Amino acid sequence: MSKGWLIALAGGVLSVLASMAFLGGSPGGWFFVYLAPLPLLLAGLGLGPAAATVAGGGAIVVAGLAAGLLAAGFYGLVFVLPTWLVAQLAFIKRQDADGALSWFPAGWILSWLAVLAAAVFLVASAISYDIGVDKAVSMHLNDAFSVIASSLPEANRQQWEANRPQFVALLTPLFPGVVGTTWVMLTVLNGAVAQALLVRMKRNLRPSPSFSGLALPHWMSWLVVGGATVALIGSGQMEYIGRNLVVILAVPFFFLGLAVIHAAIKRTPFPGALLAIFYLAFMFFGWIVFAVAGIGLAEQWTGLRQRFAGPGKEKE
Repeated sequence: MSKGWLIALAGGVLSVLASMAFLGGSPGGWFFVYLAPLPLLLAGLGLGPAAATVAGGGAIVVAGLAAGLLAAGFYGLVFVLPTWLVAQLAFIKRQDADGALSWFPAGWILSWLAVLAAAVFLVASAISYDIGVDKAVSMHLNDAFSVIASSLPEANRQQWEANRPQFVALLTPLFPGVVGTTWVMLTVLNGAVAQALLVRMKRNLRPSPSFSGLALPHWMSWLVVGGATVALIGSGQMEYIGRNLVVILAVPFFFLGLAVIHAAIKRTPFPGALLAIFYLAFMFFGWIVFAVAGIGLAEQWTGLRQRFAGPGKEKE
């Protein structure tokens, strides 16, 4: 077994340990859970697609030995599948009209991650369609809140149980979309950190993509339009599925919107201060997320960024 594969296996084991850090009961354990994709991405982006397969496969085996078959399957779905996809797509090269080789664009990788999340949601929806997708989500939320309640002191437990119906009703309408969005963003952010670390250590196998040059495939906007159409003309379960599909598929447009905003702010006299104010606003105004995704969708159709880019600037 080569040294690279041993490193990949070690990364897989480290990822499993991070994903189970919350079991220790420490509030800070959840921070390590969010970093669970990082070792897998370091192995995949730093050693290549084959190493990503070794790291992911080894991690699933370790998770199964440590927590059982169900936990291994859940771990593989949440952490291994998206990171493996990133590693496979990241090293695809294509030849342009001039004969020059270019790497698979980051915007396309981001789009395929969103498609993967949407596909998983559709499969889960098909499985639970007979009982109702929204009802299935509500049942799972009730079960999760019951587990949380069992760990609370008696005084707090009664208050929690009294408020549980309101919490479930509030979360159910967009819960699958939020979960899918979090899944994609967790992979993207860990991928960005992994690539930055590899560049710093001079171990990266592909150059870092330019965020300002982020571009999405044209078919991505049509998927959003399709989901929105289902949500608008559908009723009951179809409306619920369409609405959450739009939320998941809008993630790439959120990042594209950020690229447009960065391009616009860079043309101002005080870009650093304005960017700081912009990101600070995220903490107080949740609707900004939807506005940014809307800007990204507008960029896809109208090319807003061309107005802010300097001469000779091209998309990725």
